[in-house]
Order: sequence, then C-alpha cells, then structure tokens
Amino acid sequence: QGHLHRDVFIDTLISEFFEYIGWTLPLIMLSALAISVWTIRQSLKPVTALSARAAEISPQATDMRLPEADVPREIRPLVIAVNSAFDRLEQGFDLQRQFTANAAHELRTPLAILTARLDELDDSDTVKRLSEDVARMNRLVSQLLRVSRLDAADVALDQRVDLNALTADVVAYIAPLAIARGRSVSFDGAAVPVFAKVAPAALEDALRNVIENALAQTPEGTEVEVGVSADGVISVRDHGPGVPVDQREKIFERFWRGMGRGGEGAGLGLSIVSATMCAHGGSVDVTDAPAGGALFRLRVPVERLEKP
Repeated sequence: QGHLHRDVFIDTLISEFFEYIGWTLPLIMLSALAISVWTIRQSLKPVTALSARAAEISPQATDMRLPEADVPREIRPLVIAVNSAFDRLEQGFDLQRQFTANAAHELRTPLAILTARLDELDDSDTVKRLSEDVARMNRLVSQLLRVSRLDAADVALDQRVDLNALTADVVAYIAPLAIARGRSVSFDGAAVPVFAKVAPAALEDALRNVIENALAQTPEGTEVEVGVSADGVISVRDHGPGVPVDQREKIFERFWRGMGRGGEGAGLGLSIVSATMCAHGGSVDVTDAPAGGALFRLRVPVERLEKP
C-alpha cells in the first residue's frame, strides 16, 4: 500500500506516531531535565561544602583546611594545591607574629636600661625630650606585644565580670591622667549589673586606649563621658572635632594616621581595640556625638542581666 497510496501511508505513520509515541516525548524530556538537574546538584554538593569551608578561613583561623575526603576525583588535585597554599600562608603568618613578638621583647630591655640612665641625668630640656621619645618607644613596643598576642588568638574569655565594675576601674585609673592634662572624665553605669564572659586585662586595655584617645582629642577644660548600658555597650564620648565619615573605618587599621592628626601614637591603639572586640565576639564603631565630638561604642556580648 505504501507504493500504491504513498500519501495515505505517510498520513497513517504520522497519526499513529502522535497517537502512540509523540505524546510521551514531553514527559521523557521533562524527566531527563529533572534527572540532569538532580545529578548536577548532587555532583556539586562537595564543591559547595568546599566553598563554605573556605569562607571560614581567616587570619584568626589559619589552621583550617579544605576537606579532601568525598571530593570528586577531577577536583581533588585543586583541593590539594589550595591546602598547600594555605600551609605556606600559615607559615608566613607565624613567622610574622614571631618576628613582631621577638622584636618587641628584644627592644624592651635596652629601652628599660635607657630609661633608667636618663633618670640618672640632670634635668634639662634635652633630657626631657629624650625621655619623651623613649616613653613613646616604650608605648609602641607594648602595643606591638599586644598585637602579637591578639594575632596569636591568645585571648581566653574565661572570666565572668560586671562591665560596670570593670569600666569604673578603668575610669578611676585614667582620672589622674585626665586631671594632669586639664581635662576630666566621668562615668555613668547601668542601673543593673551587666555580666559578660571576657578577658578582663584585654578589655581593660582596649577601653583604656579609647579613653586616652578621647582625652587627646577633647579640648582642655572639657570632659570625657564614659557610660555602660544594660545591653553591654560601653560608650566613650569626647568634645573634640569628631571623626570624618570617610575615616571612620580607616582609624581602626594598623599604623593608619589621618592627614593632620597629631599626637604621639603610632596608629596602633584603635587597631588593638578593634582586634580585642573581635576576639570577644563584639565590635567597635564611632559616630558623631549628639552635641558634637566623637562617640565610640564598644559592644560586648552580654551573658545575662541580673537585677540587684
């Protein structure tokens, strides 16, 4: 019949194809698409896990590595190469930290000897200037030691303290310095104890850095206001020129000193504050005070609040 009625033969094939076979093609294509999507997602799961693991690696967690188990054979050489690169980076970080700590330790002894010998000399303008320079060098060395300890993640949050009491102690310690500079410092604590798990020495040092910075910026005859709120925020407010918006992130970078910023510092104090708050799981920022000046806020994760 195909030779006698070719058109009938073709029409029959087409009609029977759509009747018995053609309608299954969309189902087959949809099934194939679903299987392909599922297969691709399953095959990329190890890559997604590697990406999440890589995102956790930071200067504070240089010992972390990408898992090599359950990794597709095709990308395993890449994972091994990346882990080797991380090994070299960790060695570089360790060498840098060791150098900073060793250099600071080696400098402390000759500086102490130099300070003692200057104290033995007669008072004069030259000796006074030399003593001021040595004091700045001692401060820088101490800050370098703190930086090296923070880089080594040597901050144990194992003591439960009341932020009110801790801040009041720091303010009492700073008060004579403020008076000697012709300024004053006040403290306004929270109405209830504010408990947190902290490293007291590190947090006190960070708060002391912020208050000393405020004393350096506030004009003579004004007051630096320190307060603690019930949600674990320690605030330090001065009456100085404030911090420009474009510098509010940069001031927490190491060795950064803005144009026109005076003082005796080396640009390490506020970077130590930022690193300390990060080690505590908190943060620090600066904004404009309501009536002018700068307002620093140190946020400490509060353990719990208790009524007196």
